[in-house]
Amino acid sequence: MSASGPFRPVRHALCLLAAFQDVITRITFVVAVIASAYLTLVLAWEVIARYALNNPTGWGPDTAAISFALITFCAAPMLAWKSGHANMNMVVNALPEHIAVWLQRFTWLLACTVCLIAAWFGFAELKRVFAGNVMMIAVTPIPKWWLMLAIVYALSNMGFYFLRHFLCTWADSRRQHDTGAT
Repeated sequence: MSASGPFRPVRHALCLLAAFQDVITRITFVVAVIASAYLTLVLAWEVIARYALNNPTGWGPDTAAISFALITFCAAPMLAWKSGHANMNMVVNALPEHIAVWLQRFTWLLACTVCLIAAWFGFAELKRVFAGNVMMIAVTPIPKWWLMLAIVYALSNMGFYFLRHFLCTWADSRRQHDTGAT
């Protein structure tokens, strides 16, 4: 079946969804970069306020913690997309290619499943903390749903990137088969 066959509209729709996911990931990565700059400035100010002015802020450490979480959870999908995450592939590289491909597929599918299940549980918690107006335990009251939203976003987006990597192993395999490569 070629791209011009009956699956062409489905393929086109999936490509559009993938492009949309990539745009959202780029945007949230920019959020992570901004959060990183904010974290740097707030911590620098906190050091000056605490040690030079002897007047530490209450909001500094609280917002810095949220900023650190945003850095982590807004940047993680970019790492999953670009395969920049930790990849301990000594075993996969040592195996014969046909077995390595299947092990890699299993790994991508397992990562996808774990991320999406964790996102599902995270979404249930997000609904609970949002409905209960739960605040973080800190000097500055910050709604906890902000953090939960970032966690659910990261886990679900990473899960879909791992699914895309999994599906690409089949496309790469088919491409090699069609060209006669081994």
